[in-house]
Amino acid sequence: MDIHPRSRRGLAIAVGLVLVVLVAAVVKRDDLIDAARRVVPDPDYYGDAADRTSEPAPEGPHLALPVSRPAESPTGTDPAFTLGPLVDLPGASALADGPGPGPVLVSSLDGRVHAVDLDAGTSAVVLDISDRTSTGGERGLLGLAIPSDGERLYVNYTGPDGDTEIRSWALDAAGLPEAGDDVLHLEIGQPFENHNGGNLVFGPDGALWIGTGDGGGGGDEGEVAQDDTSLLGKMLRVTPDPDGGVLAPASNPGWSRPEIWGIGLRNPWRYSFDRATDRLWIADVGQDTTEEVTVVDGDAERPNFGWDTVEGDQEFEGEPEPDFTMPVLTYGRDRGCSITGGYVYRGTAIPSLYGWYLYGDYCTGFVAAVPADDPTSAPVTLAEGAGNIVSFGELDDGELVLLTSDGAQRIEG
Repeated sequence: MDIHPRSRRGLAIAVGLVLVVLVAAVVKRDDLIDAARRVVPDPDYYGDAADRTSEPAPEGPHLALPVSRPAESPTGTDPAFTLGPLVDLPGASALADGPGPGPVLVSSLDGRVHAVDLDAGTSAVVLDISDRTSTGGERGLLGLAIPSDGERLYVNYTGPDGDTEIRSWALDAAGLPEAGDDVLHLEIGQPFENHNGGNLVFGPDGALWIGTGDGGGGGDEGEVAQDDTSLLGKMLRVTPDPDGGVLAPASNPGWSRPEIWGIGLRNPWRYSFDRATDRLWIADVGQDTTEEVTVVDGDAERPNFGWDTVEGDQEFEGEPEPDFTMPVLTYGRDRGCSITGGYVYRGTAIPSLYGWYLYGDYCTGFVAAVPADDPTSAPVTLAEGAGNIVSFGELDDGELVLLTSDGAQRIEG
């Protein structure tokens, strides 16, 4: 296993997470699964909002939303990188690197979590939920996250019926998940096999940010992305209850469902916070014409990203409204077909990359970057034909990893 030096986040976030453990009970329902709470619409339901009977998450503690700081500018040197040796891991999907000593964890679509040694080029399975994971197409074990206290591993996967499940496992002293000690926090019905989202991110506010797709099909068939009574097509912001379920922070913007932070997303496969500015970068996979990246402050008021009225900066089923949060970066089918969002590089090993936001495309395998302080400027291409780019991963020290369908590689100078 690859052991990395870590640095713990600020005391304020730690205190906030402790408060989550101490606050409130969660919703009870007759159809509890393993004593966890559903706080989402019935997975079999996909119709009018008036027919939905599920209860929303109860209110949790008031977590301070991240207030963006001024952007730290790039060095002025043209960005460049090389890729380190490949750690062979077919179906790699996401990476989590928690605080303190411990392994780098990488998930694979087949429902396994691997401890990966990026230097030795080896991996070992440390959690296997393949027997409860549905796969194929856009399904599988899709996302991982570890909070700043390093106590639990959170995963986002599609269960046996194809519905999104978010569970967590306790991490032992070595940073490895303790099999059998899992808790269900959220279950979201998925009417189709595609557009499941899948990413999980603990933000600078200590909350868990969950990007959900619009339920699949094409063109937002259920018209849910603009419907704030549905959890599909949204950016959710919640605090997990260690005993199961989630709480909705009182500082959420006030949509009909209190778990919702922003609406109007199609399939936000990957998004991340810039650790230097706290700005949220969301890459949303397009429909027929446009891939997009949107940058938004964490304390934005009721953000609406526009789908399916617009696709990126183009009309889809209507005209852009003045209150839409429009993308800062788009590209068309002449460049690629499925954007994979990355990170603003804030490491120290590659000075030329500092302050650049990296992203790629699953279909064409390019990696490109824009300066974080001027994201509307022309992108710089850093690599072509890097493979099916599935995800980027950020290590605790700010260095980045590229995940393709073949495995994991360090991004190096």
